[in-house]
Amino acid sequence: MMTPRERIAAAMTLQTPDRVPYWCQLSEAHIFQNTLPKGQSRPATIEQHIECECAMARRYGFDATLLYIPGKFLKGHRFAVPPPPTPAREKPVFETADPEKWVRKGERATPDEMYPALLARRMLGEDMHIGGWTSSPFSRAVSWCGGVEPAMLAMIDDPPRFLALVNYFCQDAIEWALDQILVGGMESIHISCPFSGSSLISRKMYEQFVLPPMKRLAAAIEPTPAFSYIHNCGFLGDRLELLADSGVDGIECMDPPPLGDVELADAKRRIGRRVFLKGNLDSVNVLLRGSDEEVERSVRSCLDAGMAGGGYILSTACSTAPDVRPERMVRIRDLVEKYGRY
Repeated sequence: MMTPRERIAAAMTLQTPDRVPYWCQLSEAHIFQNTLPKGQSRPATIEQHIECECAMARRYGFDATLLYIPGKFLKGHRFAVPPPPTPAREKPVFETADPEKWVRKGERATPDEMYPALLARRMLGEDMHIGGWTSSPFSRAVSWCGGVEPAMLAMIDDPPRFLALVNYFCQDAIEWALDQILVGGMESIHISCPFSGSSLISRKMYEQFVLPPMKRLAAAIEPTPAFSYIHNCGFLGDRLELLADSGVDGIECMDPPPLGDVELADAKRRIGRRVFLKGNLDSVNVLLRGSDEEVERSVRSCLDAGMAGGGYILSTACSTAPDVRPERMVRIRDLVEKYGRY
């Protein structure tokens, strides 16, 4: 019988484990309202935060966990010439940005700075896969611009300057990912890319602004012991092959209708021999609002579509909704044990 860690590694290398791994990303609200004492909405310490995440992974029988806080993100010493400060009430002035002149020091994190990741390993032991994350370079650029609307205008009005901004944040994402892997011991990097579906940018814009830096990030992770995967929610049916072209090891979400437009069987047929697939249970319409019978049908449908030949991890398409009942998540584990065996 495989350990959870071995099971995840087999799936991420497109092999066949003893059963389909089970690993959902949990929203922080779901984690905290099911672990913290009544009346406490946020963890009081980093130790309590990590303890909450680890407790939920154990409770649900996950084969892995994703840490929201694997280390100290964006340490001040990383920037020799930092981007302009952005008060919460103001938006960055894109027209004055000169990212090609911003300089990075690129210093490696210390073990103290990756304390949360190392603490999670001590809490969970050696048998469970532990993953970290980074925002995609494109998503960081969108956020720096002040949101989707100003970023869209920036892409249209001054494509070279926006691409320079994306490239600047690409190096930041590379350093943050390598800190987690080489110092924190993270075994996978979830690359969050929420603004790049077809409801926001075209396929052509994806090829121009998202794909090149994603390739650089995936290439930087590839020589390390860790796996990389893109977390891309929304409508992706027209660009699944582009995500696979980025060089990552896997793709997460694949939101089904009505949240997105990806059918797991179609994704498996198109790119399932190139990258592992992680998804695509509907956390809202099925897990939150559906009946027990609908949940079972959805789980079995995902297993039927995804598990053939290995390379599949059963997961919610995006984060588990805050009010999904914990008993339902445990029930999914039981269904995977029953129907997900190879």
